[in-house]
Amino acid sequence: MTEQTETEDRFDTEELIAVLRQRIVREGYAAGQRLRERQISEEFGTSRAQVREAFAVLTERRLLTRQANVGVTVTRLSPAEIVELYEVRGAVEGLAARLAAERAPDGAWDSLRRRFGAEADQMIAAADLDGYGRLVDEAQKGLVDHARNPVLVETMGLLGDRAAVLARRSILLPGRTDVGLRMHRDLIEALIARDGDAAERIKRANLADACERLVRFADYLR
Repeated sequence: MTEQTETEDRFDTEELIAVLRQRIVREGYAAGQRLRERQISEEFGTSRAQVREAFAVLTERRLLTRQANVGVTVTRLSPAEIVELYEVRGAVEGLAARLAAERAPDGAWDSLRRRFGAEADQMIAAADLDGYGRLVDEAQKGLVDHARNPVLVETMGLLGDRAAVLARRSILLPGRTDVGLRMHRDLIEALIARDGDAAERIKRANLADACERLVRFADYLR
């Protein structure tokens, strides 16, 4: 029997990138944590060349940072960088909310309105933050899909991974879940009413609140 070759690795490079990305976004790896090439290679049964390629892709996406004499670590954004990211998110996602309010078909938000009712209350009461986070992701996907603007989708994609990491962290912050739930309910009502002005204003306010808490509780998240 011949020795296993790199093409027979248990994970191909794209799969490895996807798994590492998911761990970073879901904070299986903590901000600032060092990732070691050999450990990743052994865990996933891949070559070290594949790990280096995965690291390069995730560094380009700004999920990882490479530093001399330190190696590869999970990116930790400074308070200033968080504010800069949320300034852009407010503009882009506010526009997405406005367009979605104007362009979504009738009935598009009925399911979300129902799920952000008792179901969301139950998730929060049970501390099911993963479930609640998936519900928030579903609402975000609805905005993107119904905005029907490919350039906006592309722009949001560039922010997507870093935004997803911070969105998950913000759910954990004191008082954030209750505020976020109320604002999502208000947003859905604005979307149903086709009130683009209100939808954009609420979306921007929700992101501004998340940003303020992320900066204020930056040490809490480390």
